[in-house]
Amino acid sequence: GKECRNVPAEDWLSVVAGFTTILDMTAEDILRRNPRNLTQSKSFDTFFSFGPLFLTPDELPEDLGTLTVQTVLNGEVKAENQVANMTFSPAELVAYHSRIMTLLPGDIISTGTPGAAVLSDGDTLECRIEGAPFLPLVNPVEDRRNDGMME
Repeated sequence: GKECRNVPAEDWLSVVAGFTTILDMTAEDILRRNPRNLTQSKSFDTFFSFGPLFLTPDELPEDLGTLTVQTVLNGEVKAENQVANMTFSPAELVAYHSRIMTLLPGDIISTGTPGAAVLSDGDTLECRIEGAPFLPLVNPVEDRRNDGMME
């Protein structure tokens, strides 16, 4: 929400405009072949989406740690975790990234996944956040490796 640098963890929320659901894919086969290919394994068309709803901090519970993030595949919850149990809290993520670079309005920081799911063509993948009025982010899965696009 604000241009910032070197944000103390205790002040993180003062620079955040809001929160949304995110689906952040990784081509694990590429990553396993070479962990240095993280950028390639996460950068294919359609591998990142967010929305459909953006909530401001005042629309969420005061304790964001109570929110539960779910990975849902074909209607079945495959993984879930509370924000409080994540490896790095939102406060730590904002503080850390703001020490490396200037954060600008519109920058997105993803907190990570509660757990991955193996996808196949025709699946439906969802991100749900329970404990606040988020709408689920729902994406169809389509294998586009052979879609005839020019390289």
